Amino acid sequence: MSTAVILTVSLILVFAITLFGAFRGRLQSRDLEGWLVNSRRMGSFLVWFLLGSEIYTAFTFEGLAGYAYKNGAAAFYNVALNDVAYAIGFFVLPTIWLIGRRFRFVTQSDFIAGRYRSKPLGVFVALTSALIMIAYIDLNITGLSAVVQVIGNGAISDVWSDIIGFLILAVAVYLGGIRGNALQAAIKDILMFVALGALFFAVPLRYFGGFGPMYAQFAEKIPNYLVLPGVSKHLGVTWLITTVLLNGVGQWMWPQWFGVSFTAKNPRTLKLQAVFMPFYQLVKVAVITIGFAAVIVLGASKQINGNNVVMMLATRTFPEWFVILFTVAAMLAAIIPAGPIIMTSASLLARNVYQALRPGTTDEQVYRITRGLVFPLTVIALILTLALPSLIVSILLVAYDFISQFFPAVVIGGLFWRRATKQGVVAGLVTGWTVAAYLVLSGHDPLNGWNAGLVALLANLVVFFVVSLLTRPVSAEYLDLFYADAFPRRNSDTGPAAEAGRA
Repeated sequence: MSTAVILTVSLILVFAITLFGAFRGRLQSRDLEGWLVNSRRMGSFLVWFLLGSEIYTAFTFEGLAGYAYKNGAAAFYNVALNDVAYAIGFFVLPTIWLIGRRFRFVTQSDFIAGRYRSKPLGVFVALTSALIMIAYIDLNITGLSAVVQVIGNGAISDVWSDIIGFLILAVAVYLGGIRGNALQAAIKDILMFVALGALFFAVPLRYFGGFGPMYAQFAEKIPNYLVLPGVSKHLGVTWLITTVLLNGVGQWMWPQWFGVSFTAKNPRTLKLQAVFMPFYQLVKVAVITIGFAAVIVLGASKQINGNNVVMMLATRTFPEWFVILFTVAAMLAAIIPAGPIIMTSASLLARNVYQALRPGTTDEQVYRITRGLVFPLTVIALILTLALPSLIVSILLVAYDFISQFFPAVVIGGLFWRRATKQGVVAGLVTGWTVAAYLVLSGHDPLNGWNAGLVALLANLVVFFVVSLLTRPVSAEYLDLFYADAFPRRNSDTGPAAEAGRA
């Protein structure tokens, strides 16, 4: 079977799966709330797959193995961070859901603008977070390119592979909305489990004679890959701890994941996700193991792109018919998770920027503008990816440095510290982003072993607290109204819900 046939069949299957999900979700996507948050009616099964698809992406399928191949044990940071994030999500997401239902919030910017009673702050957050989210779209485009590079052997260019894949994505998102994406995600994750599970068992049996001999060869031939900092040279224990903390608190700051909390039909649905999502971690451990095995099977070569090692092992190990299934799973892992990212970016720009600046815009117009932005945003991300290619994990780590700076505004001030002010939020964000940018661009990441993003977050927190204490917060009466459902107070006057939702 030729590479052209494998690519053609794979693309046809990917196209069919994405359109299936799109048309199945179309009935629930006739207005902005239905298109973006499924009218808050999504059950535990689909929310589990939706979150899983968003968190376990092309990065998990390819980038994590590549990171282990290049940096050894440092890759385990990505297993630990999700467990920290799930613990935070168990307590935080149901509270956000209660507030979101009361005021019909559908985006993270809605929540921040409502909490601090500031439409300009909502516009600022929408613009900046939409810009940062482009990095996550880039991550998935890079993952798609990695698949085609290995399977195609030059039969199709990177440019055309990206164009074809994300044209399919844009059409699917435009038609199906978030429910369609959740259905696509369920199919993608099942295929991913099968593909990576098969590779996890096939590699040790074929190349090492079993798991025991494989791990024995790890200890004998690549011991520096099993310790910190080891082969990475500078990613030590302090880096691991600080990176896990930063990424753990930053995970729910991504607007697309924050927004998933609004899709659930009740708070219990979100708590169940926090309990059962760690099952996905088994996939990450398997992928890291595959990355270590690739060092021995393929050789530790600077000429090998780390993003490609999973697909390289798959093509060497499996018959051609199974390579097609593996290719479809890898392509979907790159395409499907970008759906909610694009939807969220479009909604932030349409609802929280355009409508905020032009209050006369109707909800129907916002809905049309949001859908209309799907294609332009996809094209922008594609152009940036082609202009600035990078290792998948590097993209993700830098993006987390910046998105995590929203934690004080969203969680500390947004839910628990009533004294927080909009001035404190803006000053803290600008400080955090400035420090992160300086450290990363000047080559000081990590800084004396510390993740640069966490150093920036600490600076952000200091400024956030100091400026908030020096400026006037919103009134206690307003906050009583805002938190009436999430933190009910005895004898508090809850009043009309709509009054508190006005920003």
